[in-house]
Amino acid sequence: MDKLSEFYSKDKVAGIIKIENMLTSEILLIKSTDAVSDYKKIRFSLDLGTYWNKELQDDYEKTGLELFDISLDVRAEDPAILDSLLEERTLYYKGLRRRFYQQ
Repeated sequence: MDKLSEFYSKDKVAGIIKIENMLTSEILLIKSTDAVSDYKKIRFSLDLGTYWNKELQDDYEKTGLELFDISLDVRAEDPAILDSLLEERTLYYKGLRRRFYQQ
């Protein structure tokens, strides 16, 4: 299945969205109760230059969309577990020695 296919669903999809700078391997993890809507909002604000994370926005403007991957890292069957799922995925990526954009 295409990794972006979750973002084209008409149903609400809860989970952790990962924004990855493929040039630097730096990532930002975001919990979402509606990944489809949040994906659209992220892309829109990055394209407008108004994304809340200044460091990520600056990198996006320097490198462009082609070097960024915005995908659903993991789907949550129950939105109530999003906080623990975010913590779990953060620890996972730290274990891989990945760098993070500051929250």
